[in-house]
Amino acid sequence: MRVKDRRAFLSGSPSEKGAVAVEFALVIPIFLMLVFGIIEFGRAFNIQVSLSEAARETARYTAIHANDADFSFDEARAVGISAAPSVDLEPSNIGIAYSDGSTCDAGDSVVVTLQVVTPYMTALPGLIPGLPANLDISSKGVMRCGG
Repeated sequence: MRVKDRRAFLSGSPSEKGAVAVEFALVIPIFLMLVFGIIEFGRAFNIQVSLSEAARETARYTAIHANDADFSFDEARAVGISAAPSVDLEPSNIGIAYSDGSTCDAGDSVVVTLQVVTPYMTALPGLIPGLPANLDISSKGVMRCGG
């Protein structure tokens, strides 16, 4: 191969100068959707793990302290809120019930349900038809009364 031909071969032909820009324009939306999907999935997983921990801690606190004279559901909800600092929980997001309906006697169970509705971080799923505009995550914790 002559030197002149080799230089032309390595530098690319003049008709392919815009090919890289076109390929980049085709690949970047797919790449960004993949990255944003990973971010949203990671955030949803973090919220789910935090809610599970908060439900478990709330159920544990309620099962141990339900028969104390000064116990209230507000105290138990405060324990749940402090167990999930990465989630913006409100007391209204935490439901507490006993398995028999009214008391926490030995052998019964405490059932704690948490539900949070939060917007997506990237707002990208809201642009895709069929996907909800908000992230709805819930968790449940059950603990036997009496410790």
